[in-house]
Amino acid sequence: MLLPGANLDNTFVLYYMKSSYSHFLLVVLLLCCACARRSVNNYSRSGLEKAQAADFTGAIAEYTKAIDLKPDNAELYKLRGIAKYELNDYTGAAQDINQSIVLKDGDAEAYKYRADIKSQQKDFTGALQDYNKSISLNDNYASAYNNRGYCRSRLKDFAGAITDYNRAIILKPDYAVAFQNRANARFRIKAFQEALSDYNSALNLNPELAEAYFNRAMIFQTLKNNKSACQDWHKAQEKGITQAASYIQKFCR
Repeated sequence: MLLPGANLDNTFVLYYMKSSYSHFLLVVLLLCCACARRSVNNYSRSGLEKAQAADFTGAIAEYTKAIDLKPDNAELYKLRGIAKYELNDYTGAAQDINQSIVLKDGDAEAYKYRADIKSQQKDFTGALQDYNKSISLNDNYASAYNNRGYCRSRLKDFAGAITDYNRAIILKPDYAVAFQNRANARFRIKAFQEALSDYNSALNLNPELAEAYFNRAMIFQTLKNNKSACQDWHKAQEKGITQAASYIQKFCR
């Protein structure tokens, strides 16, 4: 004989079991998602740490693991592209930066690095377009102004280059490379005293700029100051500028 309400009690037990199992599956799913998120964050953080330590090969490996877990993350592609750029893998870097821009347009840094890649590949016109885009997205981007200035110099727009270097230096007054680049542009237009001042500023900020010693020597030699020129050529040679040797042999006997 069935007890009154027995069917109801059995249905409740069955419902309770199904409900508990559903909750269990939901908890497992949430835990798996949380673990995946933590893993992406861990790989990304590890990649950043390796990149900061200049272990770019290791950084690429970590970013790749993170991308495998989250293939729609624009930032991860950008970071891996930057690491490839640092290893001079411009083709691989371009592929990753392009994918980053496809996934998330409007990133000034992504456009700046794509411009850097094009500049390294001597596509200065294409680079200029990407620098323009980067600066339109962030008009306080000192590195983008400096690098666009270099690009303009290579296109022989020295006035435009100097304007960009001016802006870079306003944004970052201790930007030694921008001073050096502005000096190079001023040297090209024969503004020797202004160039000399910029080389001095660059070397005061960073005494390791070998190119600045070499180019400052060229200005000293142009201004008939051979003693200072020879001192700078020797400095440049010490810091790895091999072509300084021929100038030392010719002018510094």
